[in-house]
Amino acid sequence: MLVCACLGLSAVHGDTPRLARELAGPASPASDVAAIAALPHLLFRHAGTDANYNVMRIAPLDRPASGAVGTLRCERLAFAAGRGICLQADRGMFTTYKAVLFDRTLTATGSLKLDGSPSRTKISSDGRLGAITVFLIGHAYTSSFSTKTSLIDMSSGGELADLEQFTTWRDGVRFKANDFNFWGVTFTRDRNLFYASLGTGGKIYLVKGDLGLRKLTVMREGIECPSLSPDNRLIVFKRRAATTAGAWRLYVLDLATMAERPVAAETQYIDDQVEWLDNQHVLYAIQRKNSAVSDVWVSPVDDSGPSRIFVSEASSPSVVR
Repeated sequence: MLVCACLGLSAVHGDTPRLARELAGPASPASDVAAIAALPHLLFRHAGTDANYNVMRIAPLDRPASGAVGTLRCERLAFAAGRGICLQADRGMFTTYKAVLFDRTLTATGSLKLDGSPSRTKISSDGRLGAITVFLIGHAYTSSFSTKTSLIDMSSGGELADLEQFTTWRDGVRFKANDFNFWGVTFTRDRNLFYASLGTGGKIYLVKGDLGLRKLTVMREGIECPSLSPDNRLIVFKRRAATTAGAWRLYVLDLATMAERPVAAETQYIDDQVEWLDNQHVLYAIQRKNSAVSDVWVSPVDDSGPSRIFVSEASSPSVVR
């Protein structure tokens, strides 16, 4: 349960009203999308159980409640430097999964088949590399699971690496076990380097990866779903705070000192990999109680103010400047 929990996209979609699954509202005119895309903006998945459930939306960063509706339906999405990933599930008698690549106009440019149900995705700040995590077996909050985390070339959609094929090192010694699972990639400004979570033996580790060397190095125990700040100084992550399901709280790791502290402004349980709004604030989704609907919240990492809802009926935010 500890390892698979951050992968967090369980099959709540089966509870979505039939209308929301089968019908979509009209997409906004391309001119509206282009006007918003020319400014700092937010991409996110609409999480209200209406006709636009799962549809990607785009909104001005300073007015996230407004905006335009795209045509792609996404379980999870990411965007950077003009390139995006939309993870999709075609749910039916035989459910299939794929990743759709799209451009700044929210137009699909290609796709690749996924080997399992969508979980997480990130893109390097220069838009050249993408990371995708899927469940191969099981779902979140189950005891039977396996994951695959791939790095892809965003220009072609081709797979560059599977993290399980990297060599992993801990305290200068090779580290390997049959139950290795990786997830939660976050890229540094040097796209060759990244951080991720490794789960094995009931423990979770922060690892630092080197794509060129195909090498992973264990940095610290107890860090799940890392997300690196734009200035590459801080990692916000989640850590289990209780034994009940979904009981994770947000923490901050200072990479210069390796000191940790809780994000005191947010006392709710968080099951998400955060997105940085800027170097002082993070965005994350919280699912409403007894509902399939979630909202995107914002919190300062320096505890300078309270957390609050940033955009209602939303998840998987991606900040574009």
